[in-house]
Amino acid sequence: MFPESEFQFETVSPKKVSDFILDQLEEAIILKELLSGEQLPTERELATIFKTSRLAIREALSILEERGLIEKRIGAKGGTFVLPLTLNSHMRNKAELRKDWDQMIKIFEFRSIIEPEAAYLAAKRITNEELVKLRDYLRMSIEPDCSRELFRSLDVKFHLAIAKASGNDYFEKAVRMIRTKINPALDLMPYSDRVKTVNYEGHISLLKALEKQDGEQSREIMRLHISNSENAIYSKVFSSEE
Repeated sequence: MFPESEFQFETVSPKKVSDFILDQLEEAIILKELLSGEQLPTERELATIFKTSRLAIREALSILEERGLIEKRIGAKGGTFVLPLTLNSHMRNKAELRKDWDQMIKIFEFRSIIEPEAAYLAAKRITNEELVKLRDYLRMSIEPDCSRELFRSLDVKFHLAIAKASGNDYFEKAVRMIRTKINPALDLMPYSDRVKTVNYEGHISLLKALEKQDGEQSREIMRLHISNSENAIYSKVFSSEE
């Protein structure tokens, strides 16, 4: 018998190899590291990459297809392709987000601590090479032909790059987790020239603070930026418009 304690062990739930593969592929798609229209490697190639059987790969791909994240095409130019998440946002609709809103609030609270502090550290540690990468992301995001999917991808890359520039991989891992949770809500957001401009202005202000190595200003701009994002998500999710 264990002595009485407030500590409790978590129950173990079995996880198949295909679940691990599914988690990694789904995260890469949600974070838009695998872009819309991009062809995945073949089952054989994925089995080599993950060092597992083709059956495990097939099971993971089947679930991704059911979730509307990929599609299989037949023919000479066939294969497995990533679908635009913003076109399938109905798969993660507002009713689903409302149902889990308590969890979303926790993510917002976590984000409000993690990302401003990551920006503060990044201002002290960011390299010229990393600053160039951030400028490139912003330049591409404001281009007239920037698609909705590419815009969302660049937004994720911008935030992840700042977390990485903090020099602390715990921040980078935390921001990856945060974006995996909130991206389905962000994919519901409208897309227009005005949205692009507002996002660009917020990011360019942050970039300038990072270039000046002003940690306090970087922290405050990031705090305001994510607060505005949270408010926009709330308004969208709880609006009466469908």
